[in-house]
Amino acid sequence: MKTIPLTEYLKEKRQAEVAAEIGVTPAAIWQMVRAGRQVQVTVHDDGRVVAHEIKPLGKHKAAA
Repeated sequence: MKTIPLTEYLKEKRQAEVAAEIGVTPAAIWQMVRAGRQVQVTVHDDGRVVAHEIKPLGKHKAAA
């Protein structure tokens, strides 16, 4: 199992392929990257691919 940032994973595979693996549209992938969201992709030993977003909880303002 390995976990890498979405931006790094996109260097290995096409946007459409990554979108299909995690169950979103290619446009959603583009929006995640463009917005600078902290999305981590975990590739399990059995081939499953899961994405998770890391974000603060509560009433935090975004850093400028």
